Amino acid sequence: MRHNGLPKGTGMIAELPTGRVYASLLVVLACLTTGLLTSCSSSSLTTSPPTTIAITAKSGSPQNAAITTAFASPLVANVTSNGTPLSGVTVTFSAPGSGASCTLASATATTDASGDASTTCTADTTAGSYNVTASASGATTPASFGLTNKVVTITATSGTPQAVAINTAFPKPLVATVLDSNSNPVSGVSVTFAGPGSGASCTPTSTTVTTDASGNASTTCTANATAGDYNATASVGVAASANFSLKNGVPYAFHLSGKEIPNSHNGNTDEYYALAGAVLIDANGTVLGGEQDYNNGIGITSPQPTGDLITSGTMTAGATGQGTVTLITNNSLVGVAGTETLGVQFVNANHALIIQFDGTATSSGTMDKQTLAAPSGSYAFTLTGKDTNSAPIGYGGVFSVSSSTVTGIADVNDNGTITAGATISGTVSDADAYGRGLTSGITINGTALTLNYYIVGPEAIRVIDVDVDKGVSGTGGAAVGSAYGQGSSTTFTASSLGASVFGLEGGLAPGAFPYDTVGMLTPNAANLTFTGVMDDDEKGDVKTARVILGNYSTSNVVGGVTYNGYGNMTITPPNPYINVASLGMYMTDPALNLSDPNNSTGGGGALLLDLDATLSGGAGVVISQTDNTAASFTGNYGFGAQEIFKPGVIDEFDFVGQGSVSSLALSGTGLVSDPFAFFAASGAEYTGATFAGTATADTVNTGRYTLPLAITTTGSTQTPQMAIYQASGGLLLWIDEETTNAAFGSVQQQGSMTGLPAVRKPGAKGLLKIQTITK
Repeated sequence: MRHNGLPKGTGMIAELPTGRVYASLLVVLACLTTGLLTSCSSSSLTTSPPTTIAITAKSGSPQNAAITTAFASPLVANVTSNGTPLSGVTVTFSAPGSGASCTLASATATTDASGDASTTCTADTTAGSYNVTASASGATTPASFGLTNKVVTITATSGTPQAVAINTAFPKPLVATVLDSNSNPVSGVSVTFAGPGSGASCTPTSTTVTTDASGNASTTCTANATAGDYNATASVGVAASANFSLKNGVPYAFHLSGKEIPNSHNGNTDEYYALAGAVLIDANGTVLGGEQDYNNGIGITSPQPTGDLITSGTMTAGATGQGTVTLITNNSLVGVAGTETLGVQFVNANHALIIQFDGTATSSGTMDKQTLAAPSGSYAFTLTGKDTNSAPIGYGGVFSVSSSTVTGIADVNDNGTITAGATISGTVSDADAYGRGLTSGITINGTALTLNYYIVGPEAIRVIDVDVDKGVSGTGGAAVGSAYGQGSSTTFTASSLGASVFGLEGGLAPGAFPYDTVGMLTPNAANLTFTGVMDDDEKGDVKTARVILGNYSTSNVVGGVTYNGYGNMTITPPNPYINVASLGMYMTDPALNLSDPNNSTGGGGALLLDLDATLSGGAGVVISQTDNTAASFTGNYGFGAQEIFKPGVIDEFDFVGQGSVSSLALSGTGLVSDPFAFFAASGAEYTGATFAGTATADTVNTGRYTLPLAITTTGSTQTPQMAIYQASGGLLLWIDEETTNAAFGSVQQQGSMTGLPAVRKPGAKGLLKIQTITK
């Protein structure tokens, strides 16, 4: 039967398979139902392309790791669907179950918005290459990460051994090199640096460092506050480690001046010399290194600009802080064939009085713990010694350091020729690891000086003149002194000078007029005057407890410019016949202790330079007087003095000691350096010398005492007549008032010896003549 005239099988849906018929009808009905028939196309009648899921190793392949260590980079797999990142997909990581392999931190991870999933892996104990795989549901081929476990060695190739001051970064980085079993460098390996967990140690800047193409990993390390020897380590897992031998030392700066015995290097004369330096000492008293500058101006000047190297040595001290420091240098002209010995008397672990104690010279000075800081701000200074003609000279004034530029003003007493208000200019270099620095172009009143410096702390610097022998035109100058900070914001006024004790010591250069002065004063700030009392020994002409009065200033105007802290002091009648009359006075930070810069108490004062024509080369200090009562003059003290005898010749001996004071009675022991033979026919070095005497308090001038001080060495007792002035119970100044001798020194109350880096020795039991010198 035909329908509508169509042949059989030619109807609208005739002959279509049943499924296709229904599908077509559904499409048509859908289009009709939504009223969108006109928008239907042939694409609506075709199927979508198949979905393809893939997983690839995005990063972390290939890479190496030492056995038992974590691979440096994570293993990152990326999952996509037809090239589009898939998030929320679980990725399974798998490592070999035997042989060379690694332990996965997590076996599964979920992809993020970028399609990434990652984990870390730690190499096992078996060397070799292998693959870690990452798989995801729907991905037919897993991702593969090529890894290699290597047997390695690690060696400390640089930065060992070395030493540095406590709380300071070691100068050289710690460098470790990682090699494989064939001695080839291994890159990409994580190296862990560490110091001991307690005691002496250092803190690495970076604790984990990845080796470079040469197999090297490095970091810097900063010493902690504990002195001692130790090993820092560089390790690769538990399989390999290397040690760096490190030492944290206690740094000290020292300076002294005095007289050499006659020798071929000083023209067989008793020649003035100066010495300044810095040394690093470990907790066991071993000298780890150092630098110094020695200068007598006529034959022995440390090579410049390097100075002498201190290569080794030992510090030995007993419970009282008394002992010796041996310094072995690379300069055979100093000490005994390059080895110097200093006698030391520690007042506390940070501060000592010192003398040269090896028979080649005798001198006095100090040694103080260092805190390195670049010079900056305003300073007062004095510097004394000899000029280029071996005549006595003294410099004093104020200067400032700003961005290495030095400017200031100074007074000069050059063998009686006085220059006031001389300009200072030049530059200063940064200090090295030992706190030693150089200057360049320093001039005072147009005269060039070659000055080096050693830092004690932010406001204390030791300065030495290292001008070399000028040959036929004269000698080189030689001088030593100190610069002290004036405070960051101190403006000195008349009231900046309070009740004070003061002292001066004459020059030691050939032709110097030997004298020593000590006294105390009370200022009247309203009219810039003072009254007081002083003792004075000028080449055997002794004046005791003389009333003084005078005037002073704490700042002065020069060329229309006011120089803060650049002052003066003038001692006037009614005290005639004392040559000490005109003094330059240079104010220091009221919080700074001039005798012991590390001591946070006992601050305030000034530096003095003698500007009298007959007393060139003399300098001293002003110290605030805070307690002048006899009741506070008690306890344990360190003491010392530089003694001149035969005043016309300026022969010298020096001593340091320690003892107790009770009811004004002093009893102690000490070291005596006696090269010019005060105690015997020939000079000698004495340990275990005894010191004894009872002071008498001045009933009129409270804070003044007299003391016959019996000093006994082997077979000889001498009794200098000491006048003492008390700044406080912690610090007193004294001089010898004999007509044949002159001495200047101090008595300083002892504090804690905790942390003193020294070989311990028992207390002295008797006397020992160490060395005899024939003049």
